Amino acid sequence: MDTITALFMRFLQYISMLVIAAKNAWKNANPPQIEQLPTRPQSVYFLGSNAEPPNLFMEVPEGKVYIEEWVHNGTKRCMVRYAGENIPKAWRLTPFCRHPKTPWVWVGDRETEIDLTRTFNKFLAVGNVIKMDLVSQLIQVNERSNLLYIESGTFKELKFPGDGITIEEYDDHKQPVQNS
Repeated sequence: MDTITALFMRFLQYISMLVIAAKNAWKNANPPQIEQLPTRPQSVYFLGSNAEPPNLFMEVPEGKVYIEEWVHNGTKRCMVRYAGENIPKAWRLTPFCRHPKTPWVWVGDRETEIDLTRTFNKFLAVGNVIKMDLVSQLIQVNERSNLLYIESGTFKELKFPGDGITIEEYDDHKQPVQNS
């Protein structure tokens, strides 16, 4: 019985080796496709009514907010530009090339029960500034509006700053500051 068991185990070992060799041969014959980052936005537009196509302008007109929608692997990231800023005609980098640091845990207005966190998350692209010009195009802002955000890291509830929130790059290689 021991000889039969040993032979059976040896047989299973050879079968296992054949399966592994076949899998490796298949992987080598069919290497995984490397997905390319998009080279241009999927769409560009101005927020606001009666918006003309942005390709007719060199810079963002007064009262408009320019949006570039980029999509990669089902994830959407939007770049935003404001009045007076140049409208790009060619792109060297995409919003997916750099990793943004999320400055908030929650963004919204407790009084009107508006939660903008998911909406703002698509604007998480390094270099973007989330200003009230953008917010006022997304929701109706009035005297009752009290836009707040919970700062990530400190979890402090802060009033949304008038000059906006700048999206910075996440850098996990930064050394912690030593207090003397």
